[in-house]
Amino acid sequence: MKYVVTDAGRELDISVTPRDDGRWDVAVGDRTVVVDLRDGGGRSLFSLLVGDVAYEASVVRIDDRYRVGLRGHDITLTVESEQQRNARLVDATSGDVGPQTVKSVMPGRVVKVLVRVGEQVTAGTPLLILEAMKMENEIRSPSEGTVTALLVAEGATVGNGEPLVTIA
Repeated sequence: MKYVVTDAGRELDISVTPRDDGRWDVAVGDRTVVVDLRDGGGRSLFSLLVGDVAYEASVVRIDDRYRVGLRGHDITLTVESEQQRNARLVDATSGDVGPQTVKSVMPGRVVKVLVRVGEQVTAGTPLLILEAMKMENEIRSPSEGTVTALLVAEGATVGNGEPLVTIA
């Protein structure tokens, strides 16, 4: 799974892949390490093994952020999955005036297109069904308007952030 971790305005792309032995391969940039995380005996205390080095870490969730204590340092992080981040970025543009292009928030396959060019839609109207990781996801209109372009067809494979529908 891919995550975007933000610390003091700096974003890091992190990929976490489970291993058969219960540990994880964690990649940051071009560096990958094997990580093991265990309950350290409290609600927020953990034992963290990164490669061959052991750490004690405290993690406390505060709203949508995590306060992490590690090796005498206290940092506050925001952690979003790649899909959550893309959805947030798409939502941030949904208040724009004028034509809006609805984009995919995840890679997948267009199973069904639910609207036609020229059709009037309201905010929340289902536009299409996108299958990702064997789950069907309704992609909805961010605003009221008229469908002016269908940029994908049923059966098409789309990538993350790829344009799907234009609404004016």
